[in-house]
Amino acid sequence: MNSWSNLLPNRFNLRRQLLTIGILLALTAIGGAVVLKPSHHKPDSWDSLKKNFAQRAQVDLFDDFQSGLDSWESVESLGTWSYDNGGMAIPGRMALLTPSLHLSDYDVNAVAQVVNRGVGVVFRASGMRNYQVAKLLVDGGGPMPPLTLERYAVINGKESRRVRVHCPGTFQKDTMYQIRLHVSGDTYTLYLQGQLIDSWSDIRTKTGGVGFFCGKGERARLAWVRVMHNADLAGRVCAFVSGLM
Repeated sequence: MNSWSNLLPNRFNLRRQLLTIGILLALTAIGGAVVLKPSHHKPDSWDSLKKNFAQRAQVDLFDDFQSGLDSWESVESLGTWSYDNGGMAIPGRMALLTPSLHLSDYDVNAVAQVVNRGVGVVFRASGMRNYQVAKLLVDGGGPMPPLTLERYAVINGKESRRVRVHCPGTFQKDTMYQIRLHVSGDTYTLYLQGQLIDSWSDIRTKTGGVGFFCGKGERARLAWVRVMHNADLAGRVCAFVSGLM
């Protein structure tokens, strides 16, 4: 009797879990996460279903640089990158986070410290000749100089006109800056320390990943970077289901 009664809560929990999954899948389909189209060819229909789930699945890329730079690539070697004594990465020439290169729309979150002059964030990079840049620059000298956003695009290896936007407050050398970049369609929005800095549009780059760099005379430290795509309930459900297919 006791052994049978002990099974009842487990069965109830299992039914509740199955019901929850069913509700989540229904919400996912209603929300447009998966589009089912009739097909006379069952294999094609199944492949299309798997593709739809994979495209709508959540992508969550995180790197705190503690396992090396194997997830990064550069036009040359990564020999210009290094580490400080605390384990934070020191960027050199432009390097891209390889698993992000196939993405189009995403959120980039990073924590960085500007040691000298500035640091560049690269996004929508389809390669080393086509990408967008949002650069944090220390604008001037003195004990508390202003901090500036400098943005531009590189198309077929040629830079566009650089646009500068002043950030609120002043630069503090020991500050770890929280950078958030929202990339959606042809619109890009940058936040610094939770404050909106600028929002702009550019239709020339459609897809591509994330990277960082420091130019000549620049030095910065990167604590971590996170790139997220489809970071909602439907995305998490589709990621779970896609992993079972």
